[in-house]
Amino acid sequence: MKRILVFGLAGLFVVFIAAAIVSMHNTPSPAESGIERGRSLLDAENYLGAVETLRSVADSPRRNADTHTLLGTAYLRLHLYLAAIKEFESAEKQNARHPDPWIGMASSYIELGDGPKALDEASHAATMDPNSIDAWIMLGRAQWLQHNYVEAEKAALKAQKLAPDLPITTELLLHVYFDQEQPDKFETTFYRLNNPSRSAQDLAVQFYIRQGSWLKAYETRIRFERQDIERSILETELALKREPNRMELYPGLIRNLVKDGRYDEAIGAARSYKGPVPVDLEIGKALWMLGQREAAIQAFEHSSAGRIHKPSAEVALAVLTGDLRHWREAYQAERIENDYFILAHLESALAAAPPMYRAFAYRYAGIYDSYFYSKAAEQAKKVLDDDPRSLDALLTLGTAYHRLGKLKDAVEYTEEARQMYPKDAEPWARLASLDIGDRNPNTTVDLMIKAVQLDPRNAGNLYNLGWMFEQVGDIPRAIEMYERAIQASPLSFEAMNNLSLIYEQNGQTERAIELLGRAISVDPELEVGYFNMANHYVRQREWKPALEAYDRVLEINPTSALASVEKGRIHLEIGDSEAAVEDLNLALEYDAHSFDAYFLLSTAYEKMNHIKEAIAAAEEARRIRPDSPDVKAVLERLHSS
Repeated sequence: MKRILVFGLAGLFVVFIAAAIVSMHNTPSPAESGIERGRSLLDAENYLGAVETLRSVADSPRRNADTHTLLGTAYLRLHLYLAAIKEFESAEKQNARHPDPWIGMASSYIELGDGPKALDEASHAATMDPNSIDAWIMLGRAQWLQHNYVEAEKAALKAQKLAPDLPITTELLLHVYFDQEQPDKFETTFYRLNNPSRSAQDLAVQFYIRQGSWLKAYETRIRFERQDIERSILETELALKREPNRMELYPGLIRNLVKDGRYDEAIGAARSYKGPVPVDLEIGKALWMLGQREAAIQAFEHSSAGRIHKPSAEVALAVLTGDLRHWREAYQAERIENDYFILAHLESALAAAPPMYRAFAYRYAGIYDSYFYSKAAEQAKKVLDDDPRSLDALLTLGTAYHRLGKLKDAVEYTEEARQMYPKDAEPWARLASLDIGDRNPNTTVDLMIKAVQLDPRNAGNLYNLGWMFEQVGDIPRAIEMYERAIQASPLSFEAMNNLSLIYEQNGQTERAIELLGRAISVDPELEVGYFNMANHYVRQREWKPALEAYDRVLEINPTSALASVEKGRIHLEIGDSEAAVEDLNLALEYDAHSFDAYFLLSTAYEKMNHIKEAIAAAEEARRIRPDSPDVKAVLERLHSS
């Protein structure tokens, strides 16, 4: 027994020594540990923490290239593209056998919109490692950015062969087929996606719009929204059972019931609704789908009279009646809105429509895709072949060419309309709004005065004239025009905002806030009202209500980079630099060319004592505005600190 025990202890000792030796060889160095921590922080999306950790890693000949690559990736995620490129370049110099630095460089140049450089880097990465999925994806993206669609498709298909179920590859192919106008390939590829991302869904909707399949575009949008719609309906119905008097819940419920095809229920909910927000447009849709044509027409007429949804209501009336007067009314509206339901049900009306109707319809479709402005111009020219004096056709051509950036043609047709119809206000107003080189502002004022004289109740013209008076320094007349615009229409939000600014400057704060509040009460779902209110609170240095108003803007439009920038500005003002960094990076997700976002980001990093990141952000700001004296001063100060 003793001998067995001795041998057992000896064996255990040997195992222990062996384990110790292995442990000594496997214990990572401080540099390796730092790299792994940096990698973990990257995976956790703590990009600033990753930068701090990786920068602290001691130089190691074996690991240095990895450190630079990971640092470049962190900077890339922080939208500090120039800093990312420097790190990737350093990695390339130290490790020419691995494609990651070249992939990172390609990604950085893609974000900067530099197609040729992205293409060079991605091509090198794909050559180095033909089995790198990321390299082929970057190559495909770079080729697509350069409009080399055939090569982009080849690269994407190569990546897809290596990893068949990667959504990013499928989305790249969708963009290629969309731009190449290959409907069969687009649809085949799209329907392979089991759970397409929101960007892929939006691209599919845009694809069907471009194809003129407007009903299918609407059905596609609703198909992907249906789960959220049904959940929202259920939650609202439960809330109304608990609190039947919550009138503010009804407009959203009625809108969702129409989207879900529950038209009778939408009409029933409308009977119980006693709130101020108009729902005539949604009821008109429900009645239309139930075959109650006359009742639908009446509901759309009520909606148009309420002005808020006038363009959608008038287009619906144009479809239901075939009367061109409704198209003219639609284009007199003070605001434009996208309503995919209305567009969907316009499609069938085009088949047997005359050229002027089709011109109007394509002009409306141009709101959803500028591609249709060329079709609107094409149809308007057909009208002029038969009727050279058609005011509708001339103004449609002026609008279409303006939207297509053909200003000379736009001016030509609009001027022709003015000469033929000197007593019609619209050609005068259109000429005033067209950018005609270095025209004297007084000439523009004269054109707008004439338009207002001919149509003194047109709120848009009144606002434009007020704005021009303000530009030339005639504030009393600007106030007069703004007030007249607001009297003419409750939707004169720009006039309300500009007038409120004048009130503020004159110390009439209560009048200013009342005016801005009125804009929000007219349409609680319009982001511009909350944006103007937020700006007012900023000028009054009332930070909490300003932040709340910007948050409301972002609830309505999560992609509003400007709202995120302004939130970042406030957080800097109140000393919360970390929140500012978060806001400003969110802004850069949607607008990588925002000078203000980068300039403020530099300030935020400086306050957090991240001097290298502050310099990197300032460099990005200089990339956007190379001649900015403010950026130059900031960089000089930071480099000397």
